[in-house]
Amino acid sequence: MHPKIGSLLARFPRVELIGWETPIQYLPKISSMVGADVYVKRDDLTGFGIGGNKIRKLEFLLGDAIASGADTVITLGAVHSNHAFVTALAAKSLGLDVILVLRGKEELKGNYLLDKLVGIETRVFEAEKTADLVPMAEEIAEELRAEGRRPYLIPIGGASPVGTLGYVGGAGEIASQAKKLGIEFDTVVDAVGSGGTLAGITLGLSLLGSRTEPVGMGVGIFTGSMENRILELAAETRRLIGAKCKIKKPRIHDYSFGAYGKIVKEVGETIRLVAKLEGILLDPVYTGKAFHGLMELAQTGELGETVLFIHTGGTPGLFHYGEEMLRLMQNP
Repeated sequence: MHPKIGSLLARFPRVELIGWETPIQYLPKISSMVGADVYVKRDDLTGFGIGGNKIRKLEFLLGDAIASGADTVITLGAVHSNHAFVTALAAKSLGLDVILVLRGKEELKGNYLLDKLVGIETRVFEAEKTADLVPMAEEIAEELRAEGRRPYLIPIGGASPVGTLGYVGGAGEIASQAKKLGIEFDTVVDAVGSGGTLAGITLGLSLLGSRTEPVGMGVGIFTGSMENRILELAAETRRLIGAKCKIKKPRIHDYSFGAYGKIVKEVGETIRLVAKLEGILLDPVYTGKAFHGLMELAQTGELGETVLFIHTGGTPGLFHYGEEMLRLMQNP
């Protein structure tokens, strides 16, 4: 961890869920294909449950929940949500009750299967967007308060100023590792869903005065307002920290292929390619789309000569959507 970032985060309540720095791995074969040096920050190896980027956020979110005296955690997402499952698993491990408010079809596969295997309480609703679940989650929280319980509501993807602290720390970890490796990255790339990861990286880079550019690959429907949302969340987190810096403006490219959770042949082929060449598994909802975008943009030179991809995890998505991907990839 970079000492400046470490000192800024030291005063915030935190539970330790990650016992090590996740490695930065060079991808020689992909690099040769795209004409740029591509590295991966292996945050799929954060080490708790199924791993992934949400673990960094949960260290601060659950630290805050415990510090506030909460006894129950509520969060929301799609039935395949990585965030929802690892939040529940981490909360349970800390002795907290948990309720997941989910949307979609109750199929026993992927993360929903894991929810059921672990015995997590789920409440599934019909909703077009995950954001439509917010009133249901708030109503459940009110019911718990009426019973004398103390709920703590974690927003979609953990994208709050407290959750964003996790990737301010992540940026500090990257800076420390890059110095040891003798590398200066031109860009840091990640999948953008709810935006908390990119907001934290953006703020962390800004606090350090780094020349590295934050770049997001949007995996859901969004407009230019997503860049503003990232900047707002970064600014809210900067105020929480009490620091001063000019916040970089991230670049965000649309690689949703028309909808969040839409499974497409091109991404399936990228997942297969990266697995066969580098032995790394991506998922079809987040990292597969984002890495597909990285490969396209790297070949045009838009990402610079040295690129770091943040692997945000999501392996259960392969088991949720695997059959659909295979059907698409088998059809000409």
